[in-house]
Parts: sequence; C-alpha cells; structure tokens
Amino acid sequence: MTSCAKSLSIRRTQLARDTPFSFSCMRCLKCCKSKKIQVNSYEVARMARNLGISTTEFIDHYTTENGSYLKSDGNNSCIFLSATGCMVHSDRPLVCRLYPLGRHLNEKGVEWFSEVEPEPGCCAVYGGDSSIQTYLDEQETQIYLDAANSYLRLLWEMMILLENCTEEDECSSESKRSDGEANSLIENANLMDMDCVVRNYCLERSMPFPPDVEEKTRMHQNALQFWIKQS
Repeated sequence: MTSCAKSLSIRRTQLARDTPFSFSCMRCLKCCKSKKIQVNSYEVARMARNLGISTTEFIDHYTTENGSYLKSDGNNSCIFLSATGCMVHSDRPLVCRLYPLGRHLNEKGVEWFSEVEPEPGCCAVYGGDSSIQTYLDEQETQIYLDAANSYLRLLWEMMILLENCTEEDECSSESKRSDGEANSLIENANLMDMDCVVRNYCLERSMPFPPDVEEKTRMHQNALQFWIKQS
C-alpha cells in the first residue's frame, strides 16, 4: 500500500553541520505517520538482516516503487511502527535517524540541511545548545551517509547513461559487450535488490556470496559500477 504522505513544512533551511541544534525524542511516535520513507539498498539490507530475510523478500513484502519506499499500514503509519515504537529501530533508515532534519546534497557534493516543523502534538524537546554535527554523531549516521553518497553517485551515473542512450539512440546490442556479461548481471533483477544482484555477480566470477552487509554493499556497488561501464 502506498503512503498518502503529506507535505512537510520547513521551519528553516540552508543549515550547516555547525548550526546550533538539539533534539530529544520523547517517543510520541507522531513522526512515524503520514510520511514517505525513502530507502536505499544499504538500508534495505540492514533491515532485511534485522528480520532474518533476504533483500528480495524485504522488497516484496515491505516496500513500494521497486524498493524505493517503505510501505504504510492501513492507518497510514510506517509498516514497522508498533504500539511500543519502531520494530527495526537499531537498523532504521537514514531519514528516520536525521528527523526532524532533512539532508540535501547537490551534484557537486555541496551539503546542507533543513529542519521541518514539529508534528502537531509532538512531545520532543528542541533546543540550540548543541550542533547538527553532534546530532548526526548521536544518531550514528556516518555509515548511512557514506552509503547514501555512494548510491547517489551511482544513480547520477545511471541517469546520465540513460539520457545519453535516449538522445543518441545507441542502446543497441552493438554498444554492449558481445559476451552479454553486463546484461546477465541484472537479468530479471531489480537493481535495488542487493542479494539478487550480488548473487549473480558472484556466480559469474565464482566468488563466495558475502554474509556481511558492509562487504555485500561494497560488492553491490562494484556490480552496479561494472554494469554502468559496460552499458
């Protein structure tokens, strides 16, 4: 079921990491409703591991738009919201860790943050006695930020590739590797589906499938980069 997310009102924007900021969550759970929670392949892999399932199963059961967003339940709440809180809290996505901040990154790598208005009835305590950087550290965001940056770069490369193919009409078999290796890498696979892509990548190279999420993420990104270069 697709979320009927409402637009978020921006309280302030163009914030930097040294901008005064503090936020203490009181677990009122209001921020887990009426949102479209975007996820990338690393976040999907973390949550899938948390639930003891493959990324293929996770995407099928818990996401919409080919793995781009978490599903909502019948009350328009995040599918992982329970009466006591988030069921995958230790592996929650970056957007949840950042809230009430939003992070922006342009194609030149310039970063800034926005702060959204509190939800009506929000019980959180806001302040300015710390900084955005401290909040990022408290929420253990660095590994998520690194993954988000890497996948964003890959997405831009894919978009450029698709635009070039469309404009020049060169997406023919002549522009692919004759052995079809790049195509077989993603044959019948969702590019977001880390387990599927990495499994194909490993099979083609007689490599063992990595059990560790971080290593699997690295291999997934290598596989996508290989596909981009060979397309």
